[in-house]
Amino acid sequence: MVFPQDFVIYNTESNGAMHTQLSVASGYLCSEYFGEEYERGQDVDGRRHEDLQNLSFGDASIDLVLSSDVLEHMPDPYRAHSEIFRVLRPGGRHIFTVPFNAQAAHDDIRAKFVDGQIVYLADKQFHGDPVRPDEGILVWTIFGLEMLVRLADIGFQPFAWNLFQPDEGIVGSYSLVFEARKA
Repeated sequence: MVFPQDFVIYNTESNGAMHTQLSVASGYLCSEYFGEEYERGQDVDGRRHEDLQNLSFGDASIDLVLSSDVLEHMPDPYRAHSEIFRVLRPGGRHIFTVPFNAQAAHDDIRAKFVDGQIVYLADKQFHGDPVRPDEGILVWTIFGLEMLVRLADIGFQPFAWNLFQPDEGIVGSYSLVFEARKA
């Protein structure tokens, strides 16, 4: 893959097929979240630690942010979206996937922090976690149409792409990929 000189890609994962393909590109950054006991930007066992709700990158320093089913695991996903907006250069994009219910006007908030404690508002859901495979990771939010409005409020131009490419194995009515562009 060839990207323009000084083009910076930040992938919020340090594993998987996308990471493997992009890891050879100059200007490629990746990270995982290892826990609040680590400093943002710290190296943990050869991988960068980042909290998407409080990124260590400078303002307007990244051209493209990629995240695949990550933001639902944030207690405050819109704080993470705001941080991503902050680090994107003008014209930059955040390409991401999240669990999304296109029939829901509002996000389904499944858990929240109250006085430093997690309060569950719905049955607990956990997804697989490559950093902690034995534990899984809590789903805080399943997004609804509210997400598109809130992205626009942050300053993004939000888009939803329903992909259908049977030859590539992409089938189904909700193969949604979201794009949030910074003007």
